[in-house]
Amino acid sequence: MEERENKKNILVVDDSVLIRLMAKNILEAEGYDVETAATVEEAILKVRNRKELFDLIIVDINLPNQNGFEFIQKLKSQAEYKNIPVMILSGNATAPSITQAIQIGAAEYLIKPFKAAELVKRVVKLIGYIKEEDHYPKLKELLKKEINRARRSNVNLSLVLAQWEGKIRVEISKIADQVKDKLRDIDTVFEVDKNTLALILPVTGADGAAVVIKKIKSELPGKWHFGIGTYPDNGKDEDGLINFTKESLMKEISNLGQEREEAKEK
Repeated sequence: MEERENKKNILVVDDSVLIRLMAKNILEAEGYDVETAATVEEAILKVRNRKELFDLIIVDINLPNQNGFEFIQKLKSQAEYKNIPVMILSGNATAPSITQAIQIGAAEYLIKPFKAAELVKRVVKLIGYIKEEDHYPKLKELLKKEINRARRSNVNLSLVLAQWEGKIRVEISKIADQVKDKLRDIDTVFEVDKNTLALILPVTGADGAAVVIKKIKSELPGKWHFGIGTYPDNGKDEDGLINFTKESLMKEISNLGQEREEAKEK
Protein backbone atom coordinates (compact mmCIF):
# COMPACT_ATOMS: atom_id res chain seq x y z
CA MET A 1 0.00 0.00 0.00
CA GLU A 2 1.35 3.46 -0.87
CA GLU A 3 2.25 5.94 1.83
CA ARG A 4 -0.26 8.72 2.46
CA GLU A 5 0.67 12.14 1.16
CA ASN A 6 -1.81 14.17 3.21
CA LYS A 7 -1.00 12.95 6.70
CA LYS A 8 -3.02 14.44 9.54
CA ASN A 9 -1.44 14.51 12.97
CA ILE A 10 -3.32 14.43 16.26
CA LEU A 11 -2.08 14.91 19.83
CA VAL A 12 -4.12 13.20 22.57
CA VAL A 13 -3.47 14.52 26.09
CA ASP A 14 -4.94 12.40 28.90
CA ASP A 15 -3.54 11.04 32.17
CA SER A 16 -5.37 7.71 31.67
CA VAL A 17 -3.23 5.19 29.81
CA LEU A 18 -6.41 3.36 28.80
CA ILE A 19 -7.94 6.45 27.20
CA ARG A 20 -4.68 7.26 25.41
CA LEU A 21 -4.39 3.71 24.10
CA MET A 22 -8.04 3.54 23.07
CA ALA A 23 -8.05 6.92 21.29
CA LYS A 24 -4.76 6.16 19.55
CA ASN A 25 -5.96 2.80 18.24
CA ILE A 26 -9.35 4.13 17.12
CA LEU A 27 -7.86 7.06 15.22
CA GLU A 28 -4.86 5.24 13.76
CA ALA A 29 -7.28 2.62 12.42
CA GLU A 30 -8.92 5.49 10.51
CA GLY A 31 -5.58 6.54 9.00
CA TYR A 32 -4.57 9.42 11.30
CA ASP A 33 -1.11 9.75 12.85
CA VAL A 34 -1.48 9.99 16.63
CA GLU A 35 0.89 11.00 19.43
CA THR A 36 -0.04 10.98 23.10
CA ALA A 37 0.93 12.79 26.29
CA ALA A 38 0.00 12.12 29.93
CA THR A 39 0.54 15.64 31.29
CA VAL A 40 0.40 19.26 30.18
CA GLU A 41 4.18 19.49 30.54
CA GLU A 42 4.70 16.51 28.24
CA ALA A 43 2.17 17.90 25.74
CA ILE A 44 3.91 21.29 25.64
CA LEU A 45 7.24 19.61 24.93
CA LYS A 46 5.73 17.62 22.08
CA VAL A 47 4.19 20.76 20.60
CA ARG A 48 7.46 22.69 20.87
CA ASN A 49 9.64 19.89 19.48
CA ARG A 50 7.55 19.24 16.37
CA LYS A 51 8.68 20.79 13.09
CA GLU A 52 5.12 20.60 11.75
CA LEU A 53 1.97 21.68 13.57
CA PHE A 54 -0.50 19.16 14.92
CA ASP A 55 -3.75 19.26 12.95
CA LEU A 56 -5.88 18.59 16.05
CA ILE A 57 -5.37 18.57 19.83
CA ILE A 58 -7.60 16.34 21.98
CA VAL A 59 -7.23 17.10 25.69
CA ASP A 60 -8.76 16.02 28.99
CA ILE A 61 -9.81 18.70 31.47
CA ASN A 62 -8.59 16.96 34.64
CA LEU A 63 -4.84 16.54 34.31
CA PRO A 64 -2.12 16.39 37.01
CA ASN A 65 -0.43 19.69 37.97
CA GLN A 66 -2.17 21.79 35.28
CA ASN A 67 -5.67 21.25 33.89
CA GLY A 68 -6.73 21.08 30.28
CA PHE A 69 -8.16 24.61 30.30
CA GLU A 70 -4.76 26.05 31.21
CA PHE A 71 -3.10 24.03 28.45
CA ILE A 72 -5.59 25.27 25.84
CA GLN A 73 -5.02 28.87 26.90
CA LYS A 74 -1.25 28.46 26.57
CA LEU A 75 -1.65 26.75 23.22
CA LYS A 76 -3.99 29.38 21.81
CA SER A 77 -1.62 32.15 22.92
CA GLN A 78 0.82 30.90 20.28
CA ALA A 79 0.08 32.52 16.92
CA GLU A 80 0.68 29.33 14.94
CA TYR A 81 -1.86 27.37 17.03
CA LYS A 82 -4.51 30.08 17.18
CA ASN A 83 -6.60 28.41 14.45
CA ILE A 84 -5.73 24.76 15.17
CA PRO A 85 -8.87 22.98 16.47
CA VAL A 86 -8.96 21.67 20.04
CA MET A 87 -11.40 19.06 21.33
CA ILE A 88 -12.10 18.56 25.01
CA LEU A 89 -12.37 14.92 26.12
CA SER A 90 -13.72 14.64 29.65
CA GLY A 91 -16.13 13.01 32.06
CA ASN A 92 -17.08 16.45 33.36
CA ALA A 93 -20.25 17.32 31.44
CA THR A 94 -21.46 20.29 33.47
CA ALA A 95 -22.78 23.34 31.65
CA PRO A 96 -20.13 25.67 33.20
CA SER A 97 -17.26 23.44 32.05
CA ILE A 98 -18.64 23.22 28.51
CA THR A 99 -19.14 26.99 28.42
CA GLN A 100 -15.61 27.58 29.69
CA ALA A 101 -14.20 25.19 27.08
CA ILE A 102 -15.92 27.08 24.27
CA GLN A 103 -14.88 30.46 25.65
CA ILE A 104 -11.19 29.56 25.64
CA GLY A 105 -11.29 28.19 22.11
CA ALA A 106 -12.35 24.52 22.16
CA ALA A 107 -14.20 23.51 18.99
CA GLU A 108 -15.69 20.23 20.25
CA TYR A 109 -16.53 18.57 23.56
CA LEU A 110 -16.77 14.76 23.87
CA ILE A 111 -17.96 13.12 27.07
CA LYS A 112 -16.34 10.03 28.59
CA PRO A 113 -17.06 7.19 28.27
CA PHE A 114 -17.26 7.52 24.51
CA LYS A 115 -17.83 5.18 21.60
CA ALA A 116 -15.36 4.80 18.75
CA ALA A 117 -17.89 6.05 16.19
CA GLU A 118 -18.54 9.21 18.24
CA LEU A 119 -14.83 10.05 18.47
CA VAL A 120 -14.25 9.47 14.76
CA LYS A 121 -17.32 11.50 13.82
CA ARG A 122 -16.08 14.54 15.72
CA VAL A 123 -12.51 14.23 14.42
CA VAL A 124 -13.78 13.98 10.85
CA LYS A 125 -15.92 17.08 11.44
CA LEU A 126 -12.86 19.03 12.58
CA ILE A 127 -10.10 17.88 10.20
CA GLY A 128 -11.73 15.59 7.62
CA TYR A 129 -11.15 12.02 6.46
CA ILE A 130 -7.90 10.38 5.45
CA LYS A 131 -9.32 9.37 2.07
CA GLU A 132 -6.34 7.37 0.82
CA GLU A 133 -6.87 4.75 3.51
CA ASP A 134 -10.62 4.95 3.81
CA HIS A 135 -11.54 1.46 2.59
CA TYR A 136 -14.66 1.20 4.71
CA PRO A 137 -16.97 2.26 1.83
CA LYS A 138 -15.85 -0.83 -0.10
CA LEU A 139 -16.31 -2.98 2.99
CA LYS A 140 -19.82 -1.57 3.37
CA GLU A 141 -20.64 -2.55 -0.21
CA LEU A 142 -19.51 -6.13 0.40
CA LEU A 143 -21.40 -6.33 3.71
CA LYS A 144 -24.58 -4.93 2.21
CA LYS A 145 -24.70 -7.73 -0.35
CA GLU A 146 -24.00 -10.41 2.24
CA ILE A 147 -26.56 -8.99 4.69
CA ASN A 148 -29.20 -9.03 1.95
CA ARG A 149 -28.42 -12.71 1.32
CA ALA A 150 -28.53 -13.47 5.05
CA ARG A 151 -31.86 -11.65 5.38
CA ARG A 152 -33.45 -13.58 2.52
CA SER A 153 -32.20 -16.90 3.90
CA ASN A 154 -32.91 -15.99 7.53
CA VAL A 155 -29.39 -16.92 8.66
CA ASN A 156 -26.61 -15.27 10.66
CA LEU A 157 -23.64 -13.40 9.25
CA SER A 158 -20.55 -12.41 11.24
CA LEU A 159 -17.99 -9.68 10.74
CA VAL A 160 -14.56 -9.95 12.36
CA LEU A 161 -12.11 -7.04 12.51
CA ALA A 162 -8.52 -8.14 13.17
CA GLN A 163 -6.01 -5.41 14.00
CA TRP A 164 -2.26 -5.77 14.33
CA GLU A 165 -0.72 -4.20 17.45
CA GLY A 166 2.15 -1.87 16.67
CA LYS A 167 4.09 -1.48 13.44
CA ILE A 168 3.34 -4.16 10.90
CA ARG A 169 6.43 -5.61 9.19
CA VAL A 170 4.69 -7.87 6.71
CA GLU A 171 2.57 -6.75 3.78
CA ILE A 172 -1.07 -6.98 4.85
CA SER A 173 -1.94 -8.60 1.51
CA LYS A 174 0.33 -11.56 2.32
CA ILE A 175 -1.30 -12.01 5.72
CA ALA A 176 -4.73 -11.78 4.07
CA ASP A 177 -3.75 -14.64 1.74
CA GLN A 178 -2.62 -16.76 4.69
CA VAL A 179 -5.90 -16.18 6.47
CA LYS A 180 -7.96 -16.90 3.36
CA ASP A 181 -6.30 -20.32 3.00
CA LYS A 182 -7.74 -21.26 6.40
CA LEU A 183 -11.32 -20.19 5.63
CA ARG A 184 -14.19 -21.49 3.51
CA ASP A 185 -14.69 -20.49 -0.11
CA ILE A 186 -17.79 -18.48 0.84
CA ASP A 187 -15.82 -16.37 3.35
CA THR A 188 -14.23 -13.04 2.42
CA VAL A 189 -10.98 -11.51 3.70
CA PHE A 190 -10.78 -7.75 3.08
CA GLU A 191 -7.83 -5.40 3.68
CA VAL A 192 -9.28 -2.41 5.55
CA ASP A 193 -5.97 -0.59 6.03
CA LYS A 194 -2.26 -1.26 6.51
CA ASN A 195 -2.77 -3.12 9.81
CA THR A 196 -6.43 -4.21 9.82
CA LEU A 197 -8.27 -7.10 8.16
CA ALA A 198 -12.02 -7.69 7.93
CA LEU A 199 -13.41 -11.22 7.74
CA ILE A 200 -16.95 -11.59 6.39
CA LEU A 201 -18.33 -14.98 7.48
CA PRO A 202 -21.73 -15.95 5.98
CA VAL A 203 -23.98 -18.41 7.83
CA THR A 204 -21.90 -17.90 10.98
CA GLY A 205 -22.94 -16.79 14.45
CA ALA A 206 -20.80 -15.26 17.19
CA ASP A 207 -19.68 -18.67 18.50
CA GLY A 208 -18.65 -19.73 15.01
CA ALA A 209 -16.72 -16.49 14.53
CA ALA A 210 -14.87 -17.13 17.81
CA VAL A 211 -13.89 -20.58 16.51
CA VAL A 212 -12.56 -18.98 13.31
CA ILE A 213 -10.46 -16.52 15.33
CA LYS A 214 -8.98 -19.37 17.38
CA LYS A 215 -8.22 -21.22 14.14
CA ILE A 216 -6.33 -18.38 12.46
CA LYS A 217 -4.53 -16.94 15.50
CA SER A 218 -1.63 -19.35 15.18
CA GLU A 219 -1.19 -18.33 11.53
CA LEU A 220 -0.87 -14.62 12.25
CA PRO A 221 2.55 -13.09 13.01
CA GLY A 222 2.82 -10.79 16.01
CA LYS A 223 0.08 -9.65 18.38
CA TRP A 224 -3.46 -9.17 17.03
CA HIS A 225 -6.72 -7.94 18.51
CA PHE A 226 -10.17 -9.05 17.36
CA GLY A 227 -13.68 -7.65 17.36
CA ILE A 228 -16.81 -9.64 16.46
CA GLY A 229 -20.22 -8.41 15.29
CA THR A 230 -23.10 -10.63 14.14
CA TYR A 231 -26.13 -9.89 11.97
CA PRO A 232 -28.91 -9.43 13.01
CA ASP A 233 -28.15 -9.40 16.76
CA ASN A 234 -25.52 -6.64 16.69
CA GLY A 235 -26.55 -4.68 13.63
CA LYS A 236 -29.48 -4.67 11.19
CA ASP A 237 -27.44 -3.12 8.36
CA GLU A 238 -23.83 -2.67 7.27
CA ASP A 239 -23.26 0.57 9.22
CA GLY A 240 -24.63 -0.85 12.45
CA LEU A 241 -22.62 -4.04 12.10
CA ILE A 242 -19.34 -2.24 11.37
CA ASN A 243 -19.82 0.19 14.26
CA PHE A 244 -20.60 -2.61 16.72
CA THR A 245 -17.59 -4.62 15.56
CA LYS A 246 -15.31 -1.58 15.89
CA GLU A 247 -16.55 -1.08 19.46
CA SER A 248 -15.95 -4.77 20.19
CA LEU A 249 -12.38 -4.43 18.89
CA MET A 250 -11.70 -1.30 20.93
CA LYS A 251 -13.14 -2.94 24.05
CA GLU A 252 -10.68 -5.83 23.69
CA ILE A 253 -7.78 -3.42 23.25
CA SER A 254 -8.91 -1.38 26.26
CA ASN A 255 -9.30 -4.49 28.43
CA LEU A 256 -5.82 -5.66 27.46
CA GLY A 257 -4.38 -2.28 28.36
CA GLN A 258 -6.08 -2.41 31.76
CA GLU A 259 -4.73 -5.93 32.39
CA ARG A 260 -1.21 -4.74 31.56
CA GLU A 261 -1.49 -1.77 33.93
CA GLU A 262 -2.80 -3.99 36.74
CA ALA A 263 0.09 -6.41 36.14
CA LYS A 264 2.61 -3.53 36.45
CA GLU A 265 1.09 -2.46 39.77
CA LYS A 266 1.47 -5.93 41.34
